Amino acid sequence: MAIIYTYPISPPVGTDLLVGTRSGVPRNPTRNFSVDQLAVYIIDNLNGTNLTVPIFFDTVNPTTGLVETTLVDSILTQNANPGGTTLTIAGNLYITGTLRDSTNKTGLQGQVLKSTVTGTEWGNVNSTTEVIPFNNVTTITATHTGALGTFPSITVVNNNNIVVYGEIAYVSTTQLTVTFASAQTGTLYLN
Repeated sequence: MAIIYTYPISPPVGTDLLVGTRSGVPRNPTRNFSVDQLAVYIIDNLNGTNLTVPIFFDTVNPTTGLVETTLVDSILTQNANPGGTTLTIAGNLYITGTLRDSTNKTGLQGQVLKSTVTGTEWGNVNSTTEVIPFNNVTTITATHTGALGTFPSITVVNNNNIVVYGEIAYVSTTQLTVTFASAQTGTLYLN
């Protein structure tokens, strides 16, 4: 039998056979398995419930001049294998093609991708203004629908059609207060 280091070094191919010993069974039998089988085992059985999607790069070996495929760290992970439902990207996402919603539509110019709870869909931006009148108060507590976001823009116009300013506090995702130095009457506009 030849000494292992006398064999030429070359990149493995999927059909190459490896020799191993099965442990934990009677008489620890020797067995053969292919590089392909080993790769499937590693992808399907390691990394617990998370699966890192491998990324490979072709590089030129400076010694031999041969192109070799190298496995590098991945920024992609899948939450489970098999049956994963979430792909996480730990970095930036650059899209050169189209971005499609749950129904495979690309949307129209100016539309935004919105959640439907069970998926996504393209839709128009809501450009509503919520109007809240008030009368002779120093503090206005306003509850809004939340459709304008957590921190909507606020304009306060008094009964003389003059913009007045007060101290604004965002109490929750749907409630805010505006406090004035003196009592005011007018309308609160949220957009």
